[in-house]
Amino acid sequence: MRALAGILSLLLLTSAFAKNIKLKDPPDELSKYYPPKSEKYEFLSLMHQLSTSMTGLVVNIKGEDWQNAQLWAEKLQENYLKIGQMVKKWDRNLKKTNAQKLVEAVKNKDKTAAMENLKAIGRTCVQCHGAYQASVKVKYHTPDFEKINVEDPVSGEKLDYGKYMKNMTNDMKLLKIYLTEGKNKEAKKAGLSFTKRLKGLSQSCSECHTQEEGSEKIYFGERTQKHISALQEAIKKSDKKAISQHIKWISQNNCAKCHNVHQTLYLIKEKFGD
Repeated sequence: MRALAGILSLLLLTSAFAKNIKLKDPPDELSKYYPPKSEKYEFLSLMHQLSTSMTGLVVNIKGEDWQNAQLWAEKLQENYLKIGQMVKKWDRNLKKTNAQKLVEAVKNKDKTAAMENLKAIGRTCVQCHGAYQASVKVKYHTPDFEKINVEDPVSGEKLDYGKYMKNMTNDMKLLKIYLTEGKNKEAKKAGLSFTKRLKGLSQSCSECHTQEEGSEKIYFGERTQKHISALQEAIKKSDKKAISQHIKWISQNNCAKCHNVHQTLYLIKEKFGD
């Protein structure tokens, strides 16, 4: 019976590992169209133009507006072929013959032929998106926190983001440890350092979120400020119950939400390397 349980456990583990997710690294030549090499997002702009061309074509074929359908078919062909001009590695995967036949079918007002060739082109789009879309978004659209420095309100030093977050997290853990051990003086020092660093963290948000109603206001808005102030008062009074309540609120509503937006993608991005 024990042996059977062991085999079942092994099968479950094997099944779990078989579902590992793999992200395919995009071609290096694509990087010249994304930050930090370019802020214009040229390839993304091409994808938007191509998508618009497809929609414009389908709408006009269905409406049998063949004059405008031809306009969009020619735009679609032009934008589709630019993929191979911008990223040579992907040029061989393009259905160039279908793109030409699509334009000819629209000129001949042949709806069936037009849709068949459009589907052939669409399949190459789906295949490429399936292989690369997620990894491109992670690699080129996720903020690079290594370039952000934060002035530490406790030490006065300029620290990189990772070091700053580590110091702040240690403050919170030390606060809990010292409270548990009954070392109120040490707990107060660690706790007040934590609240200072938590407040100071908001300056890093404004590096990217420049709008008045941006994420900085959401994560460090009125409710958060009230909990930070209440936490500071609780720390001064060594009120363990109140400290625990306010830290829990801040962890769930401030730390966790920000981590869920940024940290997960950043950790995946690090796997790609430079």
